[in-house]
Order: sequence, then C-alpha cells, then structure tokens
Amino acid sequence: MTDASPRFPETRWSLVLRARGAEESNRADGALDELCRQYWFPLYAFARRAGHDATAAEDLTQGFFAFLLSRRLFEKADPDRGRLRSFLIGAFKMHICDATRREQRLRRGGGQPLVSLDQSHAEEWYVAASDNQTTPEESYDRDWAEAVVEHAMCALTAECEGRGKGAQLARLREFLSWEQADPEVAAAAGDLGMTEGALRVAVHRLRVRFRELLESQVAQTVTTPGELKAELDHLFRTLLRD
Repeated sequence: MTDASPRFPETRWSLVLRARGAEESNRADGALDELCRQYWFPLYAFARRAGHDATAAEDLTQGFFAFLLSRRLFEKADPDRGRLRSFLIGAFKMHICDATRREQRLRRGGGQPLVSLDQSHAEEWYVAASDNQTTPEESYDRDWAEAVVEHAMCALTAECEGRGKGAQLARLREFLSWEQADPEVAAAAGDLGMTEGALRVAVHRLRVRFRELLESQVAQTVTTPGELKAELDHLFRTLLRD
C-alpha cells in the first residue's frame, strides 16, 4: 500500500533504501548518521536488558552500526515494512543472535565513521531507566519515544534561542510535559512579566510547534501518512504508560 501525497516528506527510511548509488551517497551518509545518533541508546539499552554486560552491549551496538552504515543491511529491507523502529529492532535481534552463534564480535567499524557512544553516560542513563517490570522490547519502545521527544525539544530550543526566546521556553518547558498535573499559570506569568492570557497564547504556540517537530521526527521513520498517525499514537501511548 502506498500513499501518493506530494506533501509527505522524504524520509530517512525511503532515502537510505534508495541511496545505493554514488550520486546519493552524501545524502545517505547524513541520514544514516542522524538515524544512528537517535537510535544508539535504545539499541544499547536493549542489549543490556537482554543480558549482555556494558562492554558487550557497546560492541554489539557498534557492530550493528558498522553493518548499517555499510548499507548492506538495507539491501535486505522491505519498504512495505514501513516503521523504521520495528525494522531496526528486528535486525538488531538477528545481529545479536549471529554474533552469539559465531562467538566473536563483528569488526568495529571497518573504516566507517561510527556514531560516538559515551559509555559512562550510557550506563548512567541505562541504570536510571532500568525497570524490571517491563520486557526489553517494551523498554526499547520507551527509550525510542523519549529519544524522539528529546530530539524534538532540542530543535524547539534552537528555534526559540534563535528568536531570543530561550529563557521563555526554559520557564514554560513544564507546560509541554507529559505529566497530568497542570503547571501553575499565574506563577509562570509573574516570572515572565506576562499576563495569564498572553502566557496561555505562548504556551499554545509552543505546544503546536512542539507537536509539529515531533511529527517531523517520526515522519522520517515511516513511509506514508497513515503509518505516521499510527506511529504517533504508539509514541503517545508509550510515553503515558505507567
């Protein structure tokens, strides 16, 4: 099933599937590098939760990225699978099984520019995020959702700072939280020297733009608007799950 909408953006998924020719290598390298930076922690944490120690998890993740950046992985990809999140975790599971069966790790890089993994921070994040009540797959989805939100928030921060409104966003960031409790409008308005009405307008605009940036992040990992809606619904359910 395909969607012919001319407004649906070119995605990392569609780009890396097509970018096997030299004429698109630079664009593909950029898309793959950004993809790796967004997915490295969810995949690293999955390997840790699957029982591998920190060193083995780092080696498995780096080896997977080496394979990914060589583009050999995408020679086996089916565009109809749609969701890049699901494709990557399925491929990573197979990569772990292959590495275990061979009883040796894949070469780390083979000259390819791998994403830089900060091992100490990775372990801090992993320990902080560990939850024995969830499966590795459920935790992977949660890590993925939080990574998407983080990337969208970084983009929003850059935009606001570029307009000289970085301090305003810093104060109003709590209004973009997934928590159910409503922040105190009057206090925030007082801190920013705004009326409550003006603050509500500012918050509304931030929420709209934040949602647009979230959609943009997720749109780069699916192939149709229908898949985009389903993936956004999954993201919100994952973030709101107790």
